[in-house]
Amino acid sequence: MPDRPCLSRRSLIKATANSAAAWHLQRAARAFGFATAKSTVCKTTPEQTVGPYYIPSELLRSDIREGKPGLPLSLRVLVMNARTCQPLPHAAIDVWHCDASGVYAGFSAGPEGMGPGGPPPPGANGIPPGPPPGFGPRDAGDGPGPPQSMGPPPASKPINDRTFLRGIQFTGDTGQVTFATIFPGFYMGRTNHIHFKVREGGRVVQRNGSSTQKTYMEGHTSHIGQIFFPEDLTAKLMRAQPYAGHTIHRMTQAEDDIFCSQHGSESIARLVPADPAKPEAGYLAELIVAVDPSKTPAEAEMGPPRWG
Repeated sequence: MPDRPCLSRRSLIKATANSAAAWHLQRAARAFGFATAKSTVCKTTPEQTVGPYYIPSELLRSDIREGKPGLPLSLRVLVMNARTCQPLPHAAIDVWHCDASGVYAGFSAGPEGMGPGGPPPPGANGIPPGPPPGFGPRDAGDGPGPPQSMGPPPASKPINDRTFLRGIQFTGDTGQVTFATIFPGFYMGRTNHIHFKVREGGRVVQRNGSSTQKTYMEGHTSHIGQIFFPEDLTAKLMRAQPYAGHTIHRMTQAEDDIFCSQHGSESIARLVPADPAKPEAGYLAELIVAVDPSKTPAEAEMGPPRWG
């Protein structure tokens, strides 16, 4: 796919620098334990598409890894009330993302090999012209990631009850949540990203009749967003295992229509090593999100057909 940059590198660096230099942002970020941030605290964070793989009623938990292979990632999100410039406590934060092979829990396929969008089209040696179709090494029972050429996805209907890399937490008095996860992989049509929602006013219930598992039902949605990461570092990380085994074309941020059309540059998390002496220890990702809890923003419209 040809490179169709949404911003020049110089423009992106300038925009990020201007945002990070905002006085009230730095003051708020430091006050609540954040080293820095990429968006303006008092400015509402742009909405982004929810994508086709959202599943409500996921588990209330902070560790969503379930043994999935990948670079450890501690994801810390500070949710601010855009009306008051104060932290937003007691909000439910839904998080979901794909694994290192581009597969979402609930949408991974069974032994028949039918993942979202169906099997890859035929071609020489089973590989069609252009970027390969999204088949990489996966766990037993997982299927292909979504193909690029199939148009918009069908309605989100999970085909199994797997729960990896999905979870819900409540912000504390300081408006923060931290999820233990892995650095997300990628799939056809999308760059690396993590989805999240901000909800309030719902209720905690037992999940699927379980006596030990709980979930959060309903509630008012005040934000739908996606979290991105610095492009140069992401590209470097994808050259290591287990990501390197996923031998498809990785969509860069400049090629990702959702990133470009839905202000993805304002949702780039700060990424720092958990232990500079131990690369295998992974990274800490930090992002500040500003929402107006009194409103129900419309979901951002999709651009040209892509998988979410």
